[in-house]
Amino acid sequence: MSWRESFIGRRYYSVLERWILPWMKKREFTPNRITISGMIFAVMVPVGFSAHPFWGFLLLALAGIADSADGLLARETGLKSSFGGFLDSSLDRVSDTFFIMGFWVLFWLDGRWMLEATIMVLLALMFINLISYVKARAEAAGISCEVGLMGRTSRVVYMLVWAFLLIIFPWSMEGLLWIGLTIFILACAFTAGQRVVHVRTQLADI
Repeated sequence: MSWRESFIGRRYYSVLERWILPWMKKREFTPNRITISGMIFAVMVPVGFSAHPFWGFLLLALAGIADSADGLLARETGLKSSFGGFLDSSLDRVSDTFFIMGFWVLFWLDGRWMLEATIMVLLALMFINLISYVKARAEAAGISCEVGLMGRTSRVVYMLVWAFLLIIFPWSMEGLLWIGLTIFILACAFTAGQRVVHVRTQLADI
Protein backbone atom coordinates (compact mmCIF):
# COMPACT_ATOMS: atom_id res chain seq x y z
CA MET A 1 0.00 0.00 0.00
CA SER A 2 1.35 3.43 -0.96
CA TRP A 3 1.64 6.36 1.43
CA ARG A 4 -1.27 8.15 -0.28
CA GLU A 5 -3.55 5.14 0.17
CA SER A 6 -2.80 4.86 3.90
CA PHE A 7 -5.16 6.34 6.51
CA ILE A 8 -2.76 9.18 7.37
CA GLY A 9 -2.03 9.81 3.69
CA ARG A 10 -5.74 10.06 2.84
CA ARG A 11 -6.32 12.50 5.70
CA TYR A 12 -3.30 14.57 4.68
CA TYR A 13 -4.41 14.89 1.05
CA SER A 14 -7.96 15.59 2.17
CA VAL A 15 -6.71 18.60 4.15
CA LEU A 16 -4.65 19.75 1.17
CA GLU A 17 -7.59 19.56 -1.21
CA ARG A 18 -10.10 21.11 1.19
CA TRP A 19 -8.03 23.93 2.72
CA ILE A 20 -4.62 24.47 1.13
CA LEU A 21 -5.46 24.29 -2.57
CA PRO A 22 -8.41 26.76 -2.37
CA TRP A 23 -6.13 29.20 -0.54
CA MET A 24 -3.50 28.85 -3.27
CA LYS A 25 -6.06 29.27 -6.05
CA LYS A 26 -7.40 32.49 -4.53
CA ARG A 27 -3.90 33.93 -4.60
CA GLU A 28 -3.34 32.75 -8.16
CA PHE A 29 -0.38 30.53 -7.35
CA THR A 30 0.90 28.46 -10.27
CA PRO A 31 2.25 24.92 -9.85
CA ASN A 32 5.76 25.98 -10.89
CA ARG A 33 5.73 28.82 -8.39
CA ILE A 34 4.80 26.39 -5.63
CA THR A 35 7.56 24.02 -6.77
CA ILE A 36 10.14 26.81 -6.55
CA SER A 37 8.76 27.94 -3.18
CA GLY A 38 9.16 24.40 -1.88
CA MET A 39 12.79 24.39 -2.96
CA ILE A 40 13.37 27.71 -1.19
CA PHE A 41 11.94 26.27 2.03
CA ALA A 42 14.20 23.23 1.56
CA VAL A 43 17.31 25.38 1.11
CA MET A 44 16.50 27.05 4.43
CA VAL A 45 16.17 23.72 6.31
CA PRO A 46 19.85 23.60 7.43
CA VAL A 47 19.57 27.19 8.69
CA GLY A 48 16.44 26.24 10.60
CA PHE A 49 18.12 23.24 12.21
CA SER A 50 21.10 25.41 13.16
CA ALA A 51 18.72 27.59 15.20
CA HIS A 52 16.59 24.78 16.70
CA PRO A 53 15.21 21.40 15.54
CA PHE A 54 11.71 22.92 15.66
CA TRP A 55 12.54 25.41 12.91
CA GLY A 56 14.16 22.71 10.84
CA PHE A 57 11.03 20.57 11.28
CA LEU A 58 8.75 23.46 10.30
CA LEU A 59 10.71 24.31 7.14
CA LEU A 60 10.88 20.63 6.23
CA ALA A 61 7.10 20.39 6.66
CA LEU A 62 6.48 23.49 4.52
CA ALA A 63 8.74 22.12 1.78
CA GLY A 64 6.89 18.80 1.94
CA ILE A 65 3.49 20.48 1.69
CA ALA A 66 4.64 22.47 -1.34
CA ASP A 67 5.97 19.30 -2.94
CA SER A 68 2.57 17.62 -2.51
CA ALA A 69 0.50 20.63 -3.51
CA ASP A 70 2.18 21.53 -6.82
CA GLY A 71 1.08 18.35 -8.57
CA LEU A 72 -2.44 18.51 -7.13
CA LEU A 73 -2.82 22.12 -8.21
CA ALA A 74 -1.51 21.33 -11.69
CA ARG A 75 -4.12 18.60 -12.14
CA GLU A 76 -7.01 20.63 -10.72
CA THR A 77 -6.26 23.76 -12.76
CA GLY A 78 -5.31 22.00 -15.98
CA LEU A 79 -1.81 23.49 -15.83
CA LYS A 80 -0.03 20.14 -15.81
CA SER A 81 2.88 20.22 -18.24
CA SER A 82 5.93 18.19 -19.22
CA PHE A 83 8.21 21.03 -18.17
CA GLY A 84 6.44 21.29 -14.81
CA GLY A 85 7.10 17.61 -14.15
CA PHE A 86 10.71 18.03 -15.24
CA LEU A 87 11.18 21.07 -13.01
CA ASP A 88 9.58 19.32 -10.04
CA SER A 89 11.79 16.23 -10.37
CA SER A 90 14.93 18.31 -10.86
CA LEU A 91 14.33 20.57 -7.86
CA ASP A 92 13.41 17.55 -5.73
CA ARG A 93 17.06 16.48 -5.99
CA VAL A 94 18.12 19.89 -4.67
CA SER A 95 15.59 19.65 -1.83
CA ASP A 96 16.71 16.12 -0.91
CA THR A 97 20.27 17.38 -0.49
CA PHE A 98 19.31 20.25 1.79
CA PHE A 99 16.96 18.06 3.85
CA ILE A 100 19.75 15.67 4.82
CA MET A 101 22.16 18.60 5.25
CA GLY A 102 19.83 19.87 7.94
CA PHE A 103 20.53 16.79 10.04
CA TRP A 104 24.25 17.05 9.24
CA VAL A 105 24.16 20.54 10.79
CA LEU A 106 23.01 19.00 14.08
CA PHE A 107 26.02 16.66 14.01
CA TRP A 108 28.23 19.67 13.29
CA LEU A 109 26.77 21.60 16.22
CA ASP A 110 27.49 18.63 18.47
CA GLY A 111 31.09 18.73 17.26
CA ARG A 112 31.91 15.05 17.85
CA TRP A 113 32.48 12.24 15.38
CA MET A 114 32.24 14.70 12.49
CA LEU A 115 34.21 12.58 10.02
CA GLU A 116 32.02 9.55 10.65
CA ALA A 117 28.84 11.65 10.49
CA THR A 118 29.92 13.28 7.23
CA ILE A 119 30.71 9.93 5.63
CA MET A 120 27.30 8.56 6.66
CA VAL A 121 25.48 11.63 5.37
CA LEU A 122 27.30 11.26 2.04
CA LEU A 123 26.23 7.60 1.94
CA ALA A 124 22.64 8.70 2.56
CA LEU A 125 22.89 11.17 -0.32
CA MET A 126 24.35 8.50 -2.58
CA PHE A 127 21.46 6.11 -1.94
CA ILE A 128 18.86 8.89 -2.25
CA ASN A 129 20.27 9.80 -5.66
CA LEU A 130 20.52 6.14 -6.66
CA ILE A 131 16.83 5.59 -5.85
CA SER A 132 15.89 8.52 -8.08
CA TYR A 133 18.35 7.60 -10.83
CA VAL A 134 17.12 4.01 -11.09
CA LYS A 135 13.55 5.28 -11.40
CA ALA A 136 14.52 7.81 -14.09
CA ARG A 137 16.42 5.20 -16.12
CA ALA A 138 13.58 2.72 -15.75
CA GLU A 139 10.99 5.23 -16.94
CA ALA A 140 13.25 6.14 -19.87
CA ALA A 141 13.10 2.46 -20.81
CA GLY A 142 9.30 2.52 -20.53
CA ILE A 143 9.13 0.74 -17.16
CA SER A 144 7.11 2.07 -14.22
CA CYS A 145 9.27 2.08 -11.09
CA GLU A 146 7.22 3.29 -8.13
CA VAL A 147 8.20 0.30 -5.98
CA GLY A 148 10.28 0.48 -2.82
CA LEU A 149 10.13 1.18 0.86
CA MET A 150 11.57 4.70 0.77
CA GLY A 151 10.08 6.56 -2.16
CA ARG A 152 10.35 10.32 -1.94
CA THR A 153 7.17 10.87 0.05
CA SER A 154 8.17 8.16 2.51
CA ARG A 155 11.62 9.75 2.91
CA VAL A 156 10.12 13.13 3.71
CA VAL A 157 7.68 11.60 6.21
CA TYR A 158 10.55 9.68 7.81
CA MET A 159 12.63 12.85 8.19
CA LEU A 160 9.66 14.73 9.65
CA VAL A 161 9.17 12.01 12.27
CA TRP A 162 12.92 11.97 12.92
CA ALA A 163 12.99 15.76 13.40
CA PHE A 164 9.89 15.63 15.62
CA LEU A 165 11.56 13.08 17.90
CA LEU A 166 14.58 15.38 18.18
CA ILE A 167 12.25 18.15 19.34
CA ILE A 168 10.44 16.15 22.01
CA PHE A 169 13.50 14.21 23.24
CA PRO A 170 16.30 16.82 23.19
CA TRP A 171 18.24 15.01 25.92
CA SER A 172 18.62 12.00 23.58
CA MET A 173 19.59 14.03 20.50
CA GLU A 174 22.96 12.39 19.86
CA GLY A 175 21.55 8.87 20.02
CA LEU A 176 18.50 9.79 17.93
CA LEU A 177 20.71 11.37 15.29
CA TRP A 178 22.88 8.28 14.90
CA ILE A 179 20.01 5.80 15.08
CA GLY A 180 17.87 7.85 12.70
CA LEU A 181 20.67 8.25 10.16
CA THR A 182 21.63 4.57 10.29
CA ILE A 183 18.05 3.40 9.74
CA PHE A 184 17.62 5.95 6.96
CA ILE A 185 20.72 4.73 5.11
CA LEU A 186 19.75 1.07 5.44
CA ALA A 187 16.17 1.75 4.29
CA CYS A 188 17.36 3.79 1.29
CA ALA A 189 19.92 1.13 0.34
CA PHE A 190 17.20 -1.52 0.56
CA THR A 191 14.89 0.60 -1.62
CA ALA A 192 17.57 1.07 -4.27
CA GLY A 193 18.01 -2.69 -4.31
CA GLN A 194 14.25 -3.23 -4.59
CA ARG A 195 14.09 -0.98 -7.64
CA VAL A 196 17.07 -2.60 -9.35
CA VAL A 197 15.53 -6.04 -8.84
CA HIS A 198 12.16 -4.75 -10.10
CA VAL A 199 13.72 -3.34 -13.27
CA ARG A 200 15.73 -6.52 -13.84
CA THR A 201 12.55 -8.58 -13.52
CA GLN A 202 10.63 -6.33 -15.92
CA LEU A 203 13.41 -6.34 -18.49
CA ALA A 204 13.62 -10.14 -18.30
CA ASP A 205 9.98 -10.27 -19.40
CA ILE A 206 10.59 -8.19 -22.50
